[in-house]
This record gives sequence, C-alpha cells and structure tokens, in this order.
Amino acid sequence: MLNISLSDDGRGINPEDLRGKVVEKGYVRPEMAGSLSRAELFEFLFLPGFSTAKSVTEISGRGVGLDIVFKMAHEVGGTVRVDSETGRGAHFHSSYP
Repeated sequence: MLNISLSDDGRGINPEDLRGKVVEKGYVRPEMAGSLSRAELFEFLFLPGFSTAKSVTEISGRGVGLDIVFKMAHEVGGTVRVDSETGRGAHFHSSYP
C-alpha cells in the first residue's frame, strides 16, 4: 500500500468558517451543520465547485483541485482525507492499494 501525507504550516482550515460556508452554499441547514463532526465537515472540501476562498483569482477560488484529487484516488481504489488545526496548517493523507 502506498501512503502519501502532505502538510503545510499555513493558517489551517477553521472548522467554524467551513461550517458557515457549507450552510451558505446550501449543502446543509444551520441546525444540521452544528452537529457535523470535524471529519464530516472536511469532506465538503472534496465536492466539485466547493471553495472556501472569499474571491476568485487566476489560481484559486473556483473549487477545482481537491475534487480532482478525490476522484482520481477513488478511481484506483484509494482514499483521501484532510485534517487541520486552525493556525497550525492542514494535513492531507492519501492511501492507495
């Protein structure tokens, strides 16, 4: 099995900001969003067109990227997951058979 882990030392992904974006985009109602676990919240990052960016630029904000990683991993039987600590960066883990 091949395991790939990538981490950055950026500002991380704030779960509450993500929760708000999920509600704003209409994926879940506010009352349901409050009960989502961290892992469930981070799954939204892999949806096509989903972005946490406040604005669209030439290289970010269109919601293209993580959905492609997710799709490619699953096409070969792999998995991808993300975790993050606000202010400490994000961690991406991929496993392939």
